[in-house]
Amino acid sequence: MNFNNAKELLPYLKDPWTISWLVSGLLAIFIPLITWSANKSEYYSSYGYVKEAEDYYEQQQKYYEEQQNADDAYDAEVSYYKDCSWFNWACRKQQWAYATYDENGGNGDEEEEVLPGWFYFLGGENEEMQRWKEENTGDRVSSSSEGGLKFVYALTLILSFVLLGYGAFVIGKKQSATNLIVLLGLTATIGLMNLIMNAAGISADDKDFEDSYDGWYGQMGVLLVYTNFWMMLFSLGFCAIFLVKAFFEKKNGNKGDKVENEAEAGVYYGDVVS
Repeated sequence: MNFNNAKELLPYLKDPWTISWLVSGLLAIFIPLITWSANKSEYYSSYGYVKEAEDYYEQQQKYYEEQQNADDAYDAEVSYYKDCSWFNWACRKQQWAYATYDENGGNGDEEEEVLPGWFYFLGGENEEMQRWKEENTGDRVSSSSEGGLKFVYALTLILSFVLLGYGAFVIGKKQSATNLIVLLGLTATIGLMNLIMNAAGISADDKDFEDSYDGWYGQMGVLLVYTNFWMMLFSLGFCAIFLVKAFFEKKNGNKGDKVENEAEAGVYYGDVVS
């Protein structure tokens, strides 16, 4: 049964429109990833590997010194820090408590602006949390925000593959492309919105990349900008193609109906010319 179903799908997969749709969609997904990986690897090959080697040496020296001269106070302080995943809300909440306690010296007398809970829940970090991370790891870049962006990228890929599958079904079955055109328009609009938001979230501060092995291109926000840009182009391109195709099909259909009606009425082009 499954073999027969596969054989039934072959004629649709051989359709030039279906092939063009799938190939273009896959290129719009993988070109950004390849470009991002290539730029990131180029930076790593030029500068990142040197920094990684230096950090490894420093970590080994630090570990050796800690083993030789154990500092109870230092060990107690380090043990409080933990690198939390983006989705681990309890861990991040605990780290926020440690960061603010360390910043205020254990008292709440200092007045400061209280940020809403949803900011922390979605992976946001205030100045105290960034300083807490930097003091314990030497890295100021927010790992939780990077995790959130990875989740967003995964959802973007899933939605892109769903769009490709639905489009291939509509094109292969020769169904009306009206719903697909509307969906492509929405995808292009959302892609533009995400493009602007992700570009605004990309850091250009050199201090954020002092300890980075991948440089500016290593940010997940850059990959999201690339992906949304290419998906927007893909959606706009095929939206225009389907609209033009529908226009000419309708025009040719009306012309054929006119000729058929004239033929039924006994009016032929040859009679008119003569």
